[in-house]
Amino acid sequence: MAADSALIALEDHIAILTMLVQRMVDECGDPTGFDAKDWLYHWLVGVVPALGDRRPLDVLKEPGGLEVVRSLLMRVQSGAFS
Repeated sequence: MAADSALIALEDHIAILTMLVQRMVDECGDPTGFDAKDWLYHWLVGVVPALGDRRPLDVLKEPGGLEVVRSLLMRVQSGAFS
């Protein structure tokens, strides 16, 4: 049961982040042909230096992980890592 609820929570987090990424592209780029879900899935499994060389997917599984990953995406959009 706990594993099922953890999977549901992870799926919910991914859905929230997918909407965030789509909104970011709609606001700041050309959304033509962009697949937010596909991009997010690829990004989630890559190592991210700003997360201490961890994968965003692993961070999402931790308490408070959604906010950490969401905040990182927002900082990327704002140019904090330029």
